[in-house]
Amino acid sequence: MTRIKFFHWKIGLALALIAFAASTGKAHPFQDRQTLVADVRPATSSSFNQNSSKQSQPKPPTASPVQYNQPPLSPRGAPGNRKGGGTRDGHSCPTLEMKERLMALVPALESEQPVSHVWGLTVEASPTLWFYVPYLPKDIKVGELELWDETDREPRNYQQIYQGTFTVTGTPGAIALSLPPTVKLEPDKNYHWYLSLNINCNSENESVDVNGWIQRVKLNNTTSSQQQSAERERVIFYAKNGIWYDALTLLGQLRRRHPETEILLADWQKLLRDAGLEEFANKPITPCCTLSPSP
Repeated sequence: MTRIKFFHWKIGLALALIAFAASTGKAHPFQDRQTLVADVRPATSSSFNQNSSKQSQPKPPTASPVQYNQPPLSPRGAPGNRKGGGTRDGHSCPTLEMKERLMALVPALESEQPVSHVWGLTVEASPTLWFYVPYLPKDIKVGELELWDETDREPRNYQQIYQGTFTVTGTPGAIALSLPPTVKLEPDKNYHWYLSLNINCNSENESVDVNGWIQRVKLNNTTSSQQQSAERERVIFYAKNGIWYDALTLLGQLRRRHPETEILLADWQKLLRDAGLEEFANKPITPCCTLSPSP
């Protein structure tokens, strides 16, 4: 084979190999190796940040450790009504036709008979009571709270120990009524409270009422020392030991001071859910109201 023919043969062979590679879609062997090396190279900082942003999704809120344990009902019983209905006497009243009702934020225990026991414990001498008010302030003339010592079985021996009024502001929302320091509940006594809202109904006097019970208990030395812990830990402690009024009050105060703290909202929702009040868990807490002694 002459040098010229051999040269032409080499050119033809090269062209044939190129054509074969193109027809099979196989890349140049050196290109394959470069691609493999590129696949195992460390990611650049930009690609790492992109992957991190995809993986760092918001975590679900931590489950609340709050667990309300309902204490045994007092032998005296606590028949009451935590949901208010209007006493309209046949008159039309748009305010009272709304779906939502006045609600006492207190646990209710159903007995074998069709009786609801609205009842909770406190360790405070002058505790705070909570209610959900669905009405606008303009629709409420005045609110009234009464507290009776009904420990005795004989109704004639019942004693009213407090009667106060208040002006409603900022509603709809959950309100707190703190008894004045002059009112001192005695331990192991059953006190019956009555809340009434006088409603503006086309110039007619109408009212919405709820009622329930509260009992003060003493803490022993061990639980007294635990009561001195951090506020949120005290909420957990109160709920665990069935001290409803103080758990709700302390947690409500924390939420007022830290309205954006998600774990406190989770605690609030859990506490109300444990008492069958979950429908009010996301209602606002309004800065109302201050009791004044009735004239």
